[in-house]
Amino acid sequence: MLGEPRSRYEIDCAGAQLHVHARSVATVLRIEGDVDAYNAGLLTETIRRFSRLRAPLILDLTDLDFMSVAGLTAVELLSREARRANVRCVVVDGSALRRITRVLPARGLSLADSVPTALRDIDRATRARRRFASRLASQQEPQGRPAVVNHSIAGALGWRRSGR
Repeated sequence: MLGEPRSRYEIDCAGAQLHVHARSVATVLRIEGDVDAYNAGLLTETIRRFSRLRAPLILDLTDLDFMSVAGLTAVELLSREARRANVRCVVVDGSALRRITRVLPARGLSLADSVPTALRDIDRATRARRRFASRLASQQEPQGRPAVVNHSIAGALGWRRSGR
């Protein structure tokens, strides 16, 4: 089944607990407790270790009790870093995130309403990317036909005609 857990770990982050579930589609990082100025840096560094694996990440905030501005800033930073590294990162929001984003809008977060929805969206995006790459790889020039070359562009690129 899509997203079945393969392994699970729990990491204490000074007031927040990070539960790690390795799924077939993505790594789900479920955060419980409070994320504030005291532990946001530790939590960020811990999550970065998983983003270095270059597998899609789901940050599940549904069981989070409290999130401060430092917590929101950390989630936005992690999301930006993942995007720059071409790692898909989806945030499953919860009441703690919704409370703070009423005052401070979240910028640049890819949000989902549940972990199953996030897993399905990541799976669909991955399959679409693979189909696209497969089509590109299969679009080879037919054998035995000479290539059609725009000689003005070829000249601008510094290509020379062979046989002359």
